[in-house]
Amino acid sequence: MVTSVDLAAYLGLSQSTVSRVMRGDPAVAERTTKRVLAAARELGYVPNSAARSLVTRRARAIGVVVADLTSPFYPTVVDAIQHRLSERGYRMALIRDPDVPEGVDSVDVLDPATVDGMIFVSARRKSRTVRRVLERNTPVVLLSRDDPTLSLEVVLSDDEGAGELVIEHLTALGHRDIAILSVPRDRTNGAAREDGARHALQRRGIALPDHYIRRATMTHEHGVDMATSLLSMDHPPSAIYCVTDELAFASLDAAARLGVSVPAELSVIGFDDSPQARWAMINLTTIHQPIEDMAAEAVQLLLARLDDNTPEQPGKRVFPVSLQIRGTTGPAPLRSASTG
Repeated sequence: MVTSVDLAAYLGLSQSTVSRVMRGDPAVAERTTKRVLAAARELGYVPNSAARSLVTRRARAIGVVVADLTSPFYPTVVDAIQHRLSERGYRMALIRDPDVPEGVDSVDVLDPATVDGMIFVSARRKSRTVRRVLERNTPVVLLSRDDPTLSLEVVLSDDEGAGELVIEHLTALGHRDIAILSVPRDRTNGAAREDGARHALQRRGIALPDHYIRRATMTHEHGVDMATSLLSMDHPPSAIYCVTDELAFASLDAAARLGVSVPAELSVIGFDDSPQARWAMINLTTIHQPIEDMAAEAVQLLLARLDDNTPEQPGKRVFPVSLQIRGTTGPAPLRSASTG
């Protein structure tokens, strides 16, 4: 069997250089990396991850925690994380941690030695699961989630700032009866998006009645129910800002079931700019967040923490967002433009 020593001798390199290439060390010159990998394929060298783990005391694996794989957001972000981890020579262990009863912990299936660190794409405020992981001294980074009660590296999009973009667009179209379809307040990104829109309305002197706010769990049918309740009012909103694309799809579904025309009678805006939002049959106006860049930053922060190369005080990285205007928003109907 070909060993790293054989591979190093064949190339005239040191064994440490070969080992650094196999670890995915970005400090190795690209030309050297390509040369080592090509020779490894030629000679049939396969790195022994078990042996390497004994030496480095690393599993070369990162746990990624999501809440739901049916949502269009999670597969997109998981794919981006996996791609970045693979570039650095790490494997990904995907863990689904949905809303579960107290006493059930999805990450208990992982032995602390199974992963070197964890990226939480799903974590509620004061998450019990995150705290369990931290108690094991496992490094953690939060992606698209925040928990002000913990001192962690956090990667976010500008969730609150998105509200200004949404409300500016809708009010320019004449909308004043604007509802928000959100998620439970312990989902920090959804809460920030809701608050951003609320503050943008306040700055414009536009009322946001309590009955114009609905919060849905992360299921399509519950989103449809909440949107239906908004559209069935005596004075329904002329626009709905949904804090996820999934909720926007539910709102479009509810409108279709009720015979409400989009965008002639109702404008709908989502958040995520998921692949489905760009389909011609949906053509959703939505907030774009740079998932690829955010995933790369989360991976970089976590691996830097593993190398003990992080600042003493963890902080937040906030990425700018943009509004993608498509076919689900249009001028307010006359009855809405005349009210305020």
